[in-house]
Amino acid sequence: MQILGRYSIRKTLQLVILVASSSALLMATIGFSVNDWYASRAQLFEQLRSEASIIANNSLAALTFEDQDAARRTLASLVSERNIIAAALYRDDGTRFASFEKQTGFLPDSTFEQGQGEYGELLFLQLPIVLGEETLGAILLLADHSDWQKRQVVRLLTAFGLFVLSLMLAMLISSRLQRLVTQPLFVLTDTARRITQSRDYSVRAEVLSGDEIGRLASDFNEMLDQIQLRDEELRRAQEQLEDKVAERTLELQDLARRLEHQAYHDSLTGLANRITFDNRLRDGISQARRFGGQLSVMFLDLDRFKVINDTLGHGTGDRLLVEVARRLKNCLRETDTLARLGGDEFAVLLVDVDPGHTGDVANKLLHTVRQPMEINGHSLQLTSSIGISVYPGDGDTAAAILKNADTAMYRSKDRGRNRLTFFAPDMNERVERRLVLENKLRRAIHESRFSLAYQAKWSCKDSQLVGVEVLVRWVDEEEGNISPEEFIPLAEDCGLIVDIDLWVLENACRDMLKLHRQGFADLQLSVNFSPLHFAHHDAYMDVANILVKTGFPGHKLELEITEGLIGPDAEDVCGQLRAINDLGVEISIDDFGTAYSSLSRLKQLPLHTLKIDRAFIRDLGRDSDDETLVKTIITMGHNLNLKIVAEGIETQQQHDFVVSHGCDAVQGHLFSKAVSFAELQQLAQRAELISA
Repeated sequence: MQILGRYSIRKTLQLVILVASSSALLMATIGFSVNDWYASRAQLFEQLRSEASIIANNSLAALTFEDQDAARRTLASLVSERNIIAAALYRDDGTRFASFEKQTGFLPDSTFEQGQGEYGELLFLQLPIVLGEETLGAILLLADHSDWQKRQVVRLLTAFGLFVLSLMLAMLISSRLQRLVTQPLFVLTDTARRITQSRDYSVRAEVLSGDEIGRLASDFNEMLDQIQLRDEELRRAQEQLEDKVAERTLELQDLARRLEHQAYHDSLTGLANRITFDNRLRDGISQARRFGGQLSVMFLDLDRFKVINDTLGHGTGDRLLVEVARRLKNCLRETDTLARLGGDEFAVLLVDVDPGHTGDVANKLLHTVRQPMEINGHSLQLTSSIGISVYPGDGDTAAAILKNADTAMYRSKDRGRNRLTFFAPDMNERVERRLVLENKLRRAIHESRFSLAYQAKWSCKDSQLVGVEVLVRWVDEEEGNISPEEFIPLAEDCGLIVDIDLWVLENACRDMLKLHRQGFADLQLSVNFSPLHFAHHDAYMDVANILVKTGFPGHKLELEITEGLIGPDAEDVCGQLRAINDLGVEISIDDFGTAYSSLSRLKQLPLHTLKIDRAFIRDLGRDSDDETLVKTIITMGHNLNLKIVAEGIETQQQHDFVVSHGCDAVQGHLFSKAVSFAELQQLAQRAELISA
């Protein structure tokens, strides 16, 4: 279409007609030539078949009585056939009986498998000679088809000549036809050009026909009528425009006020933004410095908001932020400043307050955020972490006060979230430590500097080794062993835990596959899996790809997820868990009892195991409440057809208690600490010898 667009309508129309006609002529010529070739060739073979049939009938007696002279005389009757250069009779065993040749050296020693075809540059036809139901032999005719080929060349040249003549005629007709069609268009174009140059809208185009082009000319004239009317309307509109200018000026002033508001306020929540907060903080510090007052800054961050936002969608996340902003605002005075700094981060400026009152306000904010929220049909419950810095004790500039409040907020997260923390000078050291550790962690992931440790799981029924839980270890070149309790939370906050999980899963599958091949195929591998996999909707593909890549059997893999992942509205997470379960992988809830989970939700999920958190195991025998809770979890799990695993078993008393109440499996230092893969192999061999 781009090529045709370069030419005028006249040339385009002529080209289209020419291409269409030439294509049709070409197809007809080719079809005629191909049909003629096949028909004449078939006729040639039919002629050979007739001659072969006559010779076959005349040779019955000769073949029957082995009279070769009579057979040669019969074949010699073909001497008058110009195109036949050789013929032969063959016995039923394929050997030649008699032959006739105008030129020697062409006849084959035996018969062909096919009845007709080409033999070198010759055509052959072969017919069986049958007497009654008995085949006596066969007749073979070889024919020269050079005359037939010459006739085909002549016919092809004739067809090509007719094609050329037809094409010339088509060119002549297309030239005449396009002029007939395009002439009215050129007349209409000339009229439009004159109107454009003269601006005389009274000129009208001449309607020369009643076809589409004629209707186009009529529509063109009607358009000119409308243009005249529009010209008059424009003059009237010009008068009205001046009246609108004043009105528009007022609208622009209102828009300017709204833009100014947007420049200093958050567009989603309507709260002050960072620019406004910074300005008010600087003003507040100036006033406090002049009159000797105090002010406090709170930095509030919603815990695990990203998981909710990615799982339930940004629409739900935005409505959640609006609701949080409303609740926070209701907890503050008119003189206080509440701002949204970005994402799920809020800041509060309290003026003329002492630190004790600031703590009360912060606890009030923690409490209001913690209350359940109904958002888009979802019942959500989340927590927040607050960091607090006070002027002038924690800094004498706005930047320092903000930085220290942010530092204190991260300290709240490090201490377990859902709490407030006042800034202390030593926290800067922790921030620096966090930055250094994050850089080292990124380098360790890139260079695969981790190692694996395995903690055995033992059956409570027969004390057999039934599986292992894989744990990640990190030995830094400068610091040595770094505790998982320090780098795992950091990896979760920085989004690096996904890469670590996948490295652990792949390498642990490879290790356990080796152990399976050594005769321990019944051992199950348990791997911790971060909620971020589900927030990114990559959980199923990550697990499936590693199972395919390593060849590890899915039914011997167990993924341990946290209880907080399966809130009452995590439908998407449930779907991902079911997809993973379809791979044969079992699902376990790790540290069960430390978070909120609905019993009805547990029934709906594809769960297989509950792991009782070590915090409840630690005081068994000393705390009756923990004993009641452990017994309740075991009973509830069995009622839901789930296996129960107790982790953190360190004393015989703890072991005896969980076994006596029906726990299915245990793990802990009482039996074995986390060991390397080589030590695990030895442990498995010793366990097998003991059981034997």
